[in-house]
Order: sequence, then structure tokens, then C-alpha cells
Amino acid sequence: MLKARENHLSIAARLLTLGFVLGLAATLQPSHAQETPWKRRFRQGVVLNDSTGVAIAASKGPLTADEMRRLGLRPRGAGLADLTQWPSEPASPAQVAPTELAGALRQLCPADVDRTDLQAYARAIVRYSAEFSVDPWLLAALVYTQSGCRADVDNSYGAGLTLINRGMHARNVHHGVYQFGVWRADGWTRKTLDISAFPFERRALTDPDANLYFAAALLNVFGQQCPQIDRAFDSAAHRHPVSHFVWGDQVGDTGPEDRILTARRRLLNSHARTKNGGHAIGNISFVSPLDGYPRIATSGLGEPRDHGRRPHRGIDFASDYGEPVRSVAAGTVTFAGVDWERRAHIPLAPWGAAIVHERHMGPRGLFVTIDHGNGVMSLYSHLASYDVQIGDRVEAGQRLGEVGRTGIRDSAPHLHFGLFHEGKVLDPLDHLSAYVFPPDLTKRGRAELAAPARRMRFASPASQRQNWARRRARR
Repeated sequence: MLKARENHLSIAARLLTLGFVLGLAATLQPSHAQETPWKRRFRQGVVLNDSTGVAIAASKGPLTADEMRRLGLRPRGAGLADLTQWPSEPASPAQVAPTELAGALRQLCPADVDRTDLQAYARAIVRYSAEFSVDPWLLAALVYTQSGCRADVDNSYGAGLTLINRGMHARNVHHGVYQFGVWRADGWTRKTLDISAFPFERRALTDPDANLYFAAALLNVFGQQCPQIDRAFDSAAHRHPVSHFVWGDQVGDTGPEDRILTARRRLLNSHARTKNGGHAIGNISFVSPLDGYPRIATSGLGEPRDHGRRPHRGIDFASDYGEPVRSVAAGTVTFAGVDWERRAHIPLAPWGAAIVHERHMGPRGLFVTIDHGNGVMSLYSHLASYDVQIGDRVEAGQRLGEVGRTGIRDSAPHLHFGLFHEGKVLDPLDHLSAYVFPPDLTKRGRAELAAPARRMRFASPASQRQNWARRRARR
């Protein structure tokens, strides 16, 4: 009898342990963590005029670093610290034909996206942008940045061409009407927008027409709410209501906004190319190596690489995988090939570069150099592929290849650009100032600059002298 009781107690203990583990697992479900940042949230104290006076309480946490990574968004702090440094975004043409918009999308979207699909997207973009009075170029930029121009995207964050998260908006939709708050002179008041053309259901969001219809409607809503909603929810400073399309009510960072507005400028550049010009070297003037300028530099000349064993010999442009890389001036291709494990630079035809495994590549990866005459050379590294060969003559703005991450160990895809005169390393920021913001204008860049200063302040006098000596020796 005693042994039977012990068996019963053992079974009960196991059942209790199993129940505890299952309960703990239920509280840690990833769907809850992923859904929280996307909910449209009312901050306590923000009350609609026709409400009962009690705001809906919910978690207001911003996107985590892991969620940002899984969304393909830039790291926090990559945006400019002073947003007034940005020039005004270029105006949209008065009218745009769907064929013109489709042609611009063709320059950004992956090559395997069907041309007829892009034409259908462009027709829907023009139609629904007019219906909801939003910028068609902005809506097209969302198509590129959110889904890579693929309508069948459906993951834990959202669905369809513009990656709409239904959970963020579902409780605002009632019988085909979107309800939202706007600020009036006497406080917050409720408005409505008819969105009954399609059912607001997750399966409908993978239909291109329905997705673009709802995306245009949401841009209209956030355009009416911003900037008052920013103050109500303590959003990070940003420039455009499109930030709310990604973040919801409380914007956490400007990285997604920068990426979307850059894509919009790239589309406009493709539609009607304009060049501002950079600071010339002699009779050589420069254009931007990337479309959609101005762009942000994530690192500058002289920054340490390989744990301080070598200095950075150029600047890195924040960019997306597959973006076209362009020659900054007319010239002749002097190298197109691979940096082979730091031991040799091996020239390769474009088809040959495609079969080289990345594990054999040194820091530059696939790269191209161009001689512009008068001793001026430019370098384009980490390419995914290139279109030119040694000896080719190229013009300013001509496509050389695509942004990639060959030769990169840890960081995201980007373009490394170098500029040289008579073999001497030049700072590209001095000559491409019309096209790029230096990294010290970003929040992250300023924080990194402040870190050595803080370390120096608490260092001993002897170590301070050694640090200053090292800095002078590097100059």
C-alpha cells in the first residue's frame, strides 16, 4: 500500500511539473511578442471626444532588436540625429501613367518579378492613390521596401505587397469602416474612412489589389493623424507619417522611414534622372554611386577594421541588396574581379565571378575599380555581381553592378566606396557631399564618437598620453 501511494505521488508530481512547463510555454508564445508592437495603441490620457473617457490600456513596447532584424530593418540609431539636415523630399510629378510607374519599379524590383505583375501593381497603385489622395510614388516605395515586390509574402509580421499587419488595425475596422482619432481644436475626435471594397481579412491581404487598396487607405489615415499622434504617444522624432505605417502609433526610430523615402527617391530618379554634382577634382566632377540620394554613410574614412589592425579606406553607404551601383564619373575599368583571401586580386569576367564561393573572398569581395584620368581612381566593393570587364569604357552614372555583401563577415549588405588620387586615399565625403550624409550626423555615429571621449575622461594620465600618441601616429 505504501509503495502504491508513492507511485501515485510520483505520478502527481510529474503531472504538476508537466502542467507548469506547459503553462510557462504558453506565456512565452512568440506570436504574442510579435503581435504586441503592431497593435494600434491608445496611451492613457488620450481620450476621444465621443468615448466614455477611458483609454484602452495595452503594451506600448517598441520593436525589439530581434524583431527589427527579422523585418530586415536597419539597426537603431542609423538615422540622422538632426533631421533638419535632410533636404525637402522631391515633389511627385503632377501626373504619372501606370506604364511609367511600372518602368520605375522595374529598376528596383528583383529581376525575377514578372513584368506583367509590375504593370498590374502600377495600375492599382495609380488608381488607389487617387482614390485616397496619397502619393503613388510613396505607395510604390512601400511595395519595394516591405515585400521586395512579392504579393505572396505572408509571415508573422504581415502579409502582401506592403506587409500589412492585420492585428495592428483589426480592432479599428467595423463593418467595412476604419475608425481612428484625429486632433481638433477641442481635443481628439473620432473619424471614419470607408474601406469596404475588400474584406479586411488576412487572406485578402495577399491579393495585390486588396493590399494596395488598404495600404493607400492607411497612408491616408496616418497622414491625417500625424503629427499630433506623435506627441500623444511620445514617438521618436521623424519626418513623415509613413513611419507609422511600419511602427503603428508609437514610432521608435527613423530607420524604416529613411529606407522607404530612399526607395521613393530612387523611383523618382529612375523616372526622371537629375544630378546635383559633387566637388570636382580638377576637371572631373562626380555623380552619386547610388540612386535616391542623399544617402547615409554608416562608417567613414580611418575607422578601425579587424580589431584595429587596419584602417577603413573609404566610406560605407547604407543600401539594400541588389541596388544598382553606378560609376561616379566617366572612365576606364582597370579591375573587375575578386579579392582572393587577401593574397591576390584575381580579374574575372562577370560570369566567372558568379561561381566563386564567398568563403574564399577577402575583405573587398567582388569589386570594381575605375580610372577617371588625371590620377583619379574609384573603388566599389562588396558587390553581389558586376556587369563590366577590364578595359570597358564607362560613362558617369552608368551601372557597374549590384550592392551585395561579398567579403563581409558580420554587417548587412552595403556599398563600400573608395576614392584615390595619385595613389593617395581621399575622403569621399569631401567630394560627394551633395549625395551623402557623414556618419557623425547619425545618432549611432555621435554615440560612437562620444564613447572614446568618455573612456579618455576616466583613463589615467599615462594611458591618456599613450592614446593621444597612437592617434597622432595614425594621422
